[in-house]
Amino acid sequence: MPFQYSCFISYSDGQGDLMKRFIDELERALQSSLGPYLREGVYIDKKRLSAGYKYNEALAQAICQSVCMIVVYSPIYEKSSYCLREFTAMQRLEEKRFKAMESSISSQCGLIIPILFRGNAAELPPIIREHIHFCDFSRFTTASTKITRHRESVEKIEQIARYIYDLYERFGKSGSDPCSQCTSFRLPAETEVQPWRTPVSPFPMREGIR
Repeated sequence: MPFQYSCFISYSDGQGDLMKRFIDELERALQSSLGPYLREGVYIDKKRLSAGYKYNEALAQAICQSVCMIVVYSPIYEKSSYCLREFTAMQRLEEKRFKAMESSISSQCGLIIPILFRGNAAELPPIIREHIHFCDFSRFTTASTKITRHRESVEKIEQIARYIYDLYERFGKSGSDPCSQCTSFRLPAETEVQPWRTPVSPFPMREGIR
């Protein structure tokens, strides 16, 4: 198949050293667990702020050429237009690919795998909480920065790896080409992306005040 990457990691940068450490650890752990299953590597964008970097074109291609997307969620994720555009792009691919595969894939599957990095699980946005299973890594701290040293974390990473491999195999058996339109695939414009929650005014209207 024409997949170039096993998964695309979507995250909000600029969140300090803790996030950077987690992303590095997550990438290494996934590469290690996916190695026995797939030759395709993990894609993570590390050039976003580079001068002259064509964000839209490069990210669109990488997303389309990935089996699935891993979303590292923290409250700031849903405030980033970049992140929401990446998420929406994979949603659109998911709809097209599953339609092409018809009955060869279960309705319980999805191409977006959320990881809860920070935030309350009960307060996750409905788009994640109500429709997609997620893995909880919210206990990751600067005092425990090695994912591979924690049995529970290793088991979660291995579950993700097996899930990605299962998706890859399903695509292979479907007879469809999931990357047939990747050369023309583009990220949605900011105006096409809807906020995940209804904005709440910090100054609610009081009764009797006009």
